[in-house]
Amino acid sequence: MSNYIFKISQLSKYKDFLQRVKKSKHAIILNSEDTILLDTLAKLLAMNFECEYNEACFICNNCQKIIDDNALDVLHFGTDKNIVVEDSEKIVQDAYVVPYEFKNKYFILHNFDNSTQQAQNKLLKVIEEPQQYDKFIILTTNLDAVLQTIKSRCEIFDVPRFSTEELKQIFDFDIGSGKKVSFGAEYSAGNLTKLNDIYNDDDFNDIYLLCTKIVANLKSSADILEYSSKILKYKDKIDVLLGILSLLYRDLLAVKSGELNLVQNKEQINILMMLSNGISSLAIIKIIKEIQSIKEKLKYNASLNGVIDNLLLKILEIKHLCK
Repeated sequence: MSNYIFKISQLSKYKDFLQRVKKSKHAIILNSEDTILLDTLAKLLAMNFECEYNEACFICNNCQKIIDDNALDVLHFGTDKNIVVEDSEKIVQDAYVVPYEFKNKYFILHNFDNSTQQAQNKLLKVIEEPQQYDKFIILTTNLDAVLQTIKSRCEIFDVPRFSTEELKQIFDFDIGSGKKVSFGAEYSAGNLTKLNDIYNDDDFNDIYLLCTKIVANLKSSADILEYSSKILKYKDKIDVLLGILSLLYRDLLAVKSGELNLVQNKEQINILMMLSNGISSLAIIKIIKEIQSIKEKLKYNASLNGVIDNLLLKILEIKHLCK
């Protein structure tokens, strides 16, 4: 996270966001699907409160301590394991201890949506009746999993997403990985955590190549068995595979419509133009909808083997019927 904290602090949308949050009451909930962004903003918020120069300067002792996780008054829970009752009991106990070095004491509760209901219930009173120096920063990727009684005692902020260009701007990568980062930034839809996972996933390039082959070469029922077995090798990453497949078809549709500026993987425009000649726009639209339908089915624990076979068969049927 230290690689990103300074770059994120320089983006105007997050500067403005932090200033707005800084005016809030003692207990807040930051809601986002992006855990790296949540963790970063929590630190930046503490830095904005405690910086010796009244902003996150990154230079003063207070800022350095917060960045390095050495601040005695910035307490993190839920980083290594989900928050349980014993953690909540410690939070309640520590909430009555005056700060050692800062004006305030900060309780940063990570992955709070994964904490138990009992653990959340234990915090109700201390959040409702805090000491004047206590600040609770609750981080969640799923607001619905937070008890209503907790939410009613906090000010809730939905964290703005990164734009694709902002992701590319702040992301650290080795020379030669630009293509992977470029596509990953598009696929991750403004989520730095997803982009980070893609970048560190050794299988990503192989999954991307497999999806490209499916789009280009799936032409008969004989191909279904071959590609189905290859897809199942990545069953633990099926969401990524379906996301890449969907984006490839969206690129095809952009090429087919003459909207080349909308193509996400611009390095393959020539290949996409060649592939677009063999498929109609209507077929592409129907295939994209089918992929989305498959994503929904998998949420309800449908058989992966059957779902994938059915998807490949549907792609063949759509291509045949919508020539």
